[in-house]
Order: sequence, then structure tokens, then C-alpha cells
Amino acid sequence: MAVCCFVLLGKAVIAVFFGTLLPLESQHLYDRMLNFLLFKVIFVGAIMDPIWIQIVRLSIWIAVLGFLRIFSLLSKDRFDHLTTMPYIPTAEYNKTTFLLCCIFVCNLVWYAASFYFFPESITFLTLEFLPVALDTLQVMTKYFSQLWDQFSEQGFEGKRTINYYAELGTDMLVLGLTLLQYLQLMWMHGMSFGLVDIVLILNVRSVLRNLYRKGMVHRDRWRAMSYVKNRYADATPAELSVRNDDCAICREKMKTAKRLSCGHLFHLHCLHSWIQHHVSQPTCPTCRRPLSPPLNNSKEPDLGNPIRS
Repeated sequence: MAVCCFVLLGKAVIAVFFGTLLPLESQHLYDRMLNFLLFKVIFVGAIMDPIWIQIVRLSIWIAVLGFLRIFSLLSKDRFDHLTTMPYIPTAEYNKTTFLLCCIFVCNLVWYAASFYFFPESITFLTLEFLPVALDTLQVMTKYFSQLWDQFSEQGFEGKRTINYYAELGTDMLVLGLTLLQYLQLMWMHGMSFGLVDIVLILNVRSVLRNLYRKGMVHRDRWRAMSYVKNRYADATPAELSVRNDDCAICREKMKTAKRLSCGHLFHLHCLHSWIQHHVSQPTCPTCRRPLSPPLNNSKEPDLGNPIRS
């Protein structure tokens, strides 16, 4: 009955706030539900207190947090889709922003009630609550920055930078909390080198690899962006006035911009986003001239006489 209630409530939320899901959104929704059922309900149930009624109660309690997190991440998928559209009514952002606020409030209320119903498992439930809260805050940040950009006459040029660091910080914190949860489960279960222990060790290894990979990607991106920010000059107001051009990345007017050695102008925050997706070999988005720091024997790009296109 609990599963049927979750399914019906989920369908109602989708119908009201999302409408028809895109194929990618449906696939992500299915994958997250399957992962939740396999790990939280079945796997964690094998580690927690063996009293059946306690497992059922705690599983339903955790399922509510999982339900909230699934729709928080679905809102993130919808945001990624909306930002690729040429024009989206503000009402679309308002609906999802309202849903995210409801998810965050429900998450806080549910966690506060945990102190009364499950005081003996509060540490485990805290590690369940925090990722949901962090993911929701991250997506809310993206939606609020987008709404600010739409309502502000001057626009909000820093939204991509804020969104990037909000996503990076959230991902690193969630991975750290996930690692703590796995270590807690290993401590609760005890090391007997059975199937459960092997799965936990593999999950710990996967989390550590993800943390390392995200750290290295950010390091490389930071080096490339520091080089672009310090090596290339800001476009002067006269250049912006003469060009009167749109940024080739975001297709929006440029009030401030960076002038690359090839002469092309871009928003600095757009270059942040561009290099994020081309971190191994960043290039000019228009002419594909390399932006990476030159090798020791390479000639530095000449900024004094930029090539005009």
C-alpha cells in the first residue's frame, strides 16, 4: 500500500509540475528509483536492526526522503532542458521553484520528526537528510539565479559562475556524506568479509574515485580559467560599442567581455562554462584556437595586435 501511495503521489506531482516527461527525464527517474530500491530498501535492510517491524517503519521513513530527493533531481533535469530552449515563460520556472521550496520544507519537517520517532537511528537519518537538503538547495540556487536574470533589466552575468560552484560544492559534499554513510554501515555490520562487506568496500572505492576525479577536473579547469582571466585583456567599452555583438556562446548582449588572442569576444562566465565542458583542451569557441597555457618552447600569443574576424 505504501508503494502504491508513493506511485500515485509521484504521478500527481509529475502531472501538476512537469507535464509530459522527456525520454531522458523518464530514464533518470527510473534509474534513481531502481537504485533507491536496491540499496536503501533491500541492502540497508540487511544491515539494520533485524526486527522486521523496525525495518518496515524505517524503510518507509527513508522512502519519503528518497521520494523528495528524486523529485529534486528531476527538477534539476528539467532546468537543464529549459536552459537549452530559446524562450521559456517565467511561469515554467515559477512552478518548479515552488515545488523545490515545498520539497525543502517537507525535508526539514521530516528530519525534525525523526528525533521523536527514531532517536536511536538519528545519525543514519542525518546522513540521509543532508544530501536531500543540499541537492534541493543547489537546484533552487539555479532556478533563483535564472529568475533573477529574467527579471533584472541588466541581467545577471554571474549566474553561470554561481551555478558552477553551487553544483561543484554540492557534489563534493554529497559524495563526502555518502562516504561517511558507507563507513557507518561498515561499522554497524562489522567486518566479516562477506558479500555485504565486499559491496560496501566497492562502493567506498567508487566514491573515493569520484571525489578524486571531480577534484582533478576542477583543478584543471581552474588552471585554464586563471590563465584566460590573467593572460587575456578585458574588452574596452569602445570595442564593445564598435562590435555591438552577441556572445557566441550564450547569444546575449555583452556589457563586459574578455578579448582572446584571436580577437573574439566572450563573456568571462561563458568561457567558464565552455572550458568546463572542454577542460582537456580548451579552445576559442569560434575559431578553435587553443586557450591552454603554452608549452615551455611555445610562442606566447600576441595580444597587442589581435586578429580581427
